[in-house]
Amino acid sequence: MTTPDVDELRRRLRALGYLDAGVDRFVLAPARASRGPAALAALASVRVGVLAALLLGPAAAIGLGARLPGLVTGVRDAAVLAVYLGVLFGAAMAGVSLAVSFIVRAIFRSPAALAGVRARRFAFAAGALVTIAALAYLTLWWRTANAGFGWRAPAATALALVVAVAISLLLGHAVRIATLGVLAAAAPAAAGPRAMKHSWTLNVAAGALAFAGAAVLLVWAAPAEPVAARPPLTVVPTGLHVRVIAIDGVDSAILQQLADGGRLPSLAAAIAKSRAALAPEDTRDPARAWTTVATGTLPDVHGVASLETRRVAGVRGRLAAASGGTADVIRAATDLLRLTRPAVVSREQRRVKTIWEAAADAGLRTAVVNWWASWPAPPDSGIVVTDRAILRLERGGALDAEIAPASLYTTLRAAWPSLRERARAQAAGAFDAIADRETQTVLTRSAELDATLAGIAAALPGPPRDLDVLYLPGLDIAQHTLLAATEPAAAAPSVIAARLDALRSYYVFVDRLVTPIAAPAEGELVMLVTEPGRVERPGPGTLAAAGRTVAPAHAVEAAAVDVAPTVLHALGVPLSRELAGHAVLAFFDGSFAARYPIRFVATYGPPSSTNESRRGQPLDQEMIDRLRSLGYVR
Repeated sequence: MTTPDVDELRRRLRALGYLDAGVDRFVLAPARASRGPAALAALASVRVGVLAALLLGPAAAIGLGARLPGLVTGVRDAAVLAVYLGVLFGAAMAGVSLAVSFIVRAIFRSPAALAGVRARRFAFAAGALVTIAALAYLTLWWRTANAGFGWRAPAATALALVVAVAISLLLGHAVRIATLGVLAAAAPAAAGPRAMKHSWTLNVAAGALAFAGAAVLLVWAAPAEPVAARPPLTVVPTGLHVRVIAIDGVDSAILQQLADGGRLPSLAAAIAKSRAALAPEDTRDPARAWTTVATGTLPDVHGVASLETRRVAGVRGRLAAASGGTADVIRAATDLLRLTRPAVVSREQRRVKTIWEAAADAGLRTAVVNWWASWPAPPDSGIVVTDRAILRLERGGALDAEIAPASLYTTLRAAWPSLRERARAQAAGAFDAIADRETQTVLTRSAELDATLAGIAAALPGPPRDLDVLYLPGLDIAQHTLLAATEPAAAAPSVIAARLDALRSYYVFVDRLVTPIAAPAEGELVMLVTEPGRVERPGPGTLAAAGRTVAPAHAVEAAAVDVAPTVLHALGVPLSRELAGHAVLAFFDGSFAARYPIRFVATYGPPSSTNESRRGQPLDQEMIDRLRSLGYVR
């Protein structure tokens, strides 16, 4: 290729008005006389794609982070997502530009057609469609990113729409100029469609029209209900210290049978005075089920859809794992390509506050041990010993927000050897009467886990708290290992019967384990919550209350979403109108109900977006391995 070749084509393009603006020169920089229209179309489209990647990638990353809480945890995650999405949008825009160029070139073949008005109008229409599509996307992105506030923040919204208009017009212009440049290169010398010259007045008018259209779209797409501001939570002290004991894997019929037989004195006392049957629900995924209990909202609201999620390569945040045939195929494909990898659900996916977070916001002292999706622990929600705390205590090293406040880690780490030894001692010998060694090993493993968690709860430092929450998963783990993992046809009836008897002995162990905390002292309210665990056919759960202010109640029906409002009402915290459940007022005597009527606030607001110290190495793979060993993930 010679310099005159380059100069000749550039002179033609400049004479036709294509190299006057900087964007034009960037898009048509690959123009060479030795290159055909197809080559110029491909190279110019790549440059249009680069523009789209630089302009849309960061905007899309911010919008996606706002749409999927937990995916973006910092600047690094945002930058990685911007690169991914920039490549995606860049490739898409390059494809659109190339397709438009080829279509126009195929339609307008003759020299007269190449230089005609119709070719120019076709290219203009293609650029206008790109402008409209980009503007609609960016406008809806702004609506998502600002949580629906829209024109209630006029300055920020106006600035965002101005930027959106500028980006959209620039991308539309780039597609149009690439198409016209290709037509000019295909035309004979001195021919080709001339670029349309726009005055500043016309450009400003186009921008104003686009701005008005985006503003109308923003108003039209605004949510019908305004976003409620978070009000202050005023507590009316009830004088009660509430303790919640959550036991997973409990069959209500077996619990009642053993309680009636005198084998569960502590649990029998806990359910004797006031008890409600929780409506059967799908509890096969413990993270989803117990987050519903802790938040008083349904999964589509609280956001924890499943225990297993996906992590995008290079991003610390997580994507909730969808279910279904198509989702399974996509998940397998992205895992195979190393774009995603399995991860465990975290607090960052949860969009609603739990009972301990709402109570802590109201100024109460709280503590929670081992609840699902409690990691990473926030620094402003009382004592939080997350579902990853045992892993950190076992392995040591710097915290990755497994425990809050961070100072508690030092205390628990020092006590860890004695806590583990005491747990082993409690589990040792508890199942010696079971002949089958495999079954005995399963029960002992679960017993050591539950005893460790109960020991951690007992080791928490003072002062006395208003709310203590403990989750015990051992019975569900044992039940799933002994029964659900075995095909009924593969086991003899005598084997199944022996395993059921072994599970009954675990109920007795749990009863002894919770004896120190199940009986309410003066001024205490103990609430027992059970769910049937990972069973295929939904069964009823149990919500029971014991304490001085509890009224006798037995023929009571409730749901999992009623647990949170009942606990919060007992603490004197106003109930959010966003809660799906209701306080079980039948649990409280007339004096309590008269003195403490239910109060409401519009919302508790979103959970805290800050985390406790995260200097340590994340225990992601260790958590997956542990859950796999316990039968939670495959």
